[in-house]
Amino acid sequence: MTSRLEDLLGKSLMIAIFLYLAIKQAHTIVQTVLLRDQIDLWPFLLASRISGLAFLTLIVFLTVIRRAPKNVSAGIEPRVTAIAGTFCLMFLAVVPTGDPAPEIMIAAACLATLGTILSIWCAIHLGRSFSIMAAARHLVVQGPYSIVRHPLYAAEAVASLGAALGGWSVWSALLFAAWCGLQYRRILNEEAILRATFPEYDDYARQVPRIIPGLAAYRPGKLTA
Repeated sequence: MTSRLEDLLGKSLMIAIFLYLAIKQAHTIVQTVLLRDQIDLWPFLLASRISGLAFLTLIVFLTVIRRAPKNVSAGIEPRVTAIAGTFCLMFLAVVPTGDPAPEIMIAAACLATLGTILSIWCAIHLGRSFSIMAAARHLVVQGPYSIVRHPLYAAEAVASLGAALGGWSVWSALLFAAWCGLQYRRILNEEAILRATFPEYDDYARQVPRIIPGLAAYRPGKLTA
């Protein structure tokens, strides 16, 4: 009962947060169009923001329809790590930024857009099993999950690299490094709860690499990327 209540509260909070972010993103899209004459390379920025809005809207929808968890990670650390990993890059909006060349800005916007589109693809396949916290809802092994075990994190890494590159500062680089560390810890937490809940997870892990396609998959006692 406690886990169900926690899931309901977490679900309500995530819906509220991501709906708010989606509304803000829609506002920035309108502003980008209205002020396009004052914004350098505005089509690239617009594409990035539109893909971001699509992803946020999808997250709200998937959170509304997601399955109840079969098992969740115990303790405070997985929860703190999940929240910090989800939102730490928002500090890019307040840390000092550099002055990247137009080529860097184009590359940053393209990476952000590509990563977000890939994230949408992965989230669609994850479907009702989507979750911010480390929870076991259903073992998804189709689509991008047949290529690597954590494709959503890989896709988000591409988008996050684009966001950090756009900041073009030591602070944005440090935030990206912190984000990577948090996501890796989230991966370990998620694998632990999936392995504890689904006996078939080990067979899946032996065949599919963790996050980099083409690398050797899981072997007992051996960490993989």
